[in-house]
Amino acid sequence: MSDIPVVIVGSFLIAFKAVLLEGSEVAILSVATVTQLGKKNVLAGVLIGSLVSIFTFLAVRQVFVLLPDLLIDFITSAVLLYFSSRFLRGFVRYYFGKKSFRDKMSKMENEVVAKELKNVPAGESLGAMPFSFLNALPVLTITLTEGFEASLVLAAAGTFNFEWTIIGALVSIALLISVSAVSYQYLLRVPRWLLDLIAGVVLLSFGLFFLGSGVLSLS
Repeated sequence: MSDIPVVIVGSFLIAFKAVLLEGSEVAILSVATVTQLGKKNVLAGVLIGSLVSIFTFLAVRQVFVLLPDLLIDFITSAVLLYFSSRFLRGFVRYYFGKKSFRDKMSKMENEVVAKELKNVPAGESLGAMPFSFLNALPVLTITLTEGFEASLVLAAAGTFNFEWTIIGALVSIALLISVSAVSYQYLLRVPRWLLDLIAGVVLLSFGLFFLGSGVLSLS
């Protein structure tokens, strides 16, 4: 099935959207807190979290590959449909519920800084935080959380076409780095409801595609 054009396109789009959505939150928080937490602490948190996420992606994909083809179809479908429902709920929350993605990120930023404040010795400012694993932990935690979710989606997509899954993820990462290098505010200006809607529809479409493939295999 990995040579079918629709699977190639699907692997690319699924990977691209998964990394874009989950990675955007990490990028926004990293750039927003770098002054308070220090460049080395933020960079260490992002890099360690990213490496663990890559390992998770490869490990889960390997488990998928070892499964019978029929189970691969159904499990991939289940993963995609689950995350599709999450993104579509996000669309409803931000578009109809009038929730603010900017407010959500501001709250998360304050929580990250608050956690780091606990590590500040008495009489020392937050901006003078030395480099250490403990001081990188708040950003690491966020990166691991978002990276784990993205890795599950990538593993599902990578089961069918590994190369285009990697390409989709790399293109999305390059886009995030480029935008963040200019200003992370651009990431906040993109309507979150629109990103959630597109991602939800993409994952729903391919989730149903793989579900249909599994059902046809039963026949």
